[in-house]
Amino acid sequence: MLTTCTFRRYKSYGYALLLPLLFLSTTLLAGCGSEEPTKDISIKVRTITVGDVASTANANYAGTVHNRTETNLAFQVGGRIINKYVTVGDTVEAGQVLAQINNIDTINQVVNAEGAVSAAQSAYELALVNANRYRQLYAEQAISKLQLDQMENQLRAAEAQLQQAQASLNLSSNQNNYTTLVAPESGIMTAFNIEVGQVVAAGQNIGTLAAGNEPEAVIALPEQELSSVQVGTDATVTFWALPDVSVQGVVREISPVPDPVARTYTVKISLLNPPPSVQLGMTTNVILKHPSSQTISIPLTALIKDNTGNPAVYIIKDGKAHVTPIQTGDFGDNSIVVTSGLSQGDIVITAGTQQLQEGTAVKQ
Repeated sequence: MLTTCTFRRYKSYGYALLLPLLFLSTTLLAGCGSEEPTKDISIKVRTITVGDVASTANANYAGTVHNRTETNLAFQVGGRIINKYVTVGDTVEAGQVLAQINNIDTINQVVNAEGAVSAAQSAYELALVNANRYRQLYAEQAISKLQLDQMENQLRAAEAQLQQAQASLNLSSNQNNYTTLVAPESGIMTAFNIEVGQVVAAGQNIGTLAAGNEPEAVIALPEQELSSVQVGTDATVTFWALPDVSVQGVVREISPVPDPVARTYTVKISLLNPPPSVQLGMTTNVILKHPSSQTISIPLTALIKDNTGNPAVYIIKDGKAHVTPIQTGDFGDNSIVVTSGLSQGDIVITAGTQQLQEGTAVKQ
C-alpha cells in the first residue's frame, strides 16, 4: 500500500525522466526542419523587353501580278466582226491590225462624201469664174456695186459648201478606218473577247493590251489599314508559283476611292528588277513594311484578355505577373501592333500566359 510520501517520490522521479525526453524531441524536430529547403513556386515564362529590338510592323496581303500599263481595246464604230488576227497571249507591235468589222456601209458613206466634194468643187469653181468676171465689169463701170456684191456672196457660199463637203469626206474616211482595230502600243494581249461573226457596239470593251513589260503587284487594302500605308512604303513580294523568288518593291499608287462593294482600296506596288520568270496573272504575297520606327509590335502569343474582355498582356514587375490593358492596331506576320499601354523597357510575357493570373510569381 502506497503512502502519500511514496506517491510524491514517484511523481518527482517521473518529472526528472520527462524533462530530458522533451529536450531531445525538440532538438530532433528542429534538426529535421533545417534539412528541408523552401520550395520555389515561381512559374518560368518566356519574355521580350519592349525596345530591345527595333520593331517594324509588317502586314501580309494577297495580290496578283498586273502590267503597269493596261489598255482596254474597243472599236470606235459598231458592226459585225469579219476578221480576228490575234489571240490572248500574243505579242503585238504598235500599229499591228488586231481585228476588222464589216465596212461596206462605211465605204458607201465615203463614196457619197467624195461625190458631194466633187459637186461642191464644181460649184465653187463656177462661182469663182463669175466673181472674177463681175469684178472686171465693175472696174469698167458696166455693172453696179450691188450686182458685184451678190456675186461675191455666191462665191463665199460655194466656198463654205466645199469646206463642208470636205469635212464630211474626212469624217466618212475616219469612220471607215475605225472598222480596223490596230494596237496602240507594243505589248501582250491579256484579253480578247470577240469571235468572227459577233456584232459589237461602238466603245464596247473587247480586249486588254499590256503595253511594255513592267509587271507590278496589285493588292486590296482594307479600309481600316489605309492610314498605315503610303506611297513609297517598302514591300517584299513573293510568288506562290515561284517559292524561291522574292522581289523587293515599293508602293507606287493608292486608289483614292474604295471599291463600292468590298470597301477596299487598290494599291499598286512596283517591282524592282523582277526576274523573267514572273508572269502576268501570278498570285503574290505582299509584305508591307510600315515606315514608322516607333511602332511597338509584340508576338500574338502574348495577347490575352482582361476581366472586361479587352486586349491585355502580362508584364513582369517585382518578380510577379501583372495584367496590363493595351490598345491594338494592325495584325502583322505572327505579331500585332500595340498603339498604347506599353512603354519602352516593359517586360512582356510571351509564352506561359495560360498558367498565370494577376500576381503570380514568375521567373524568366
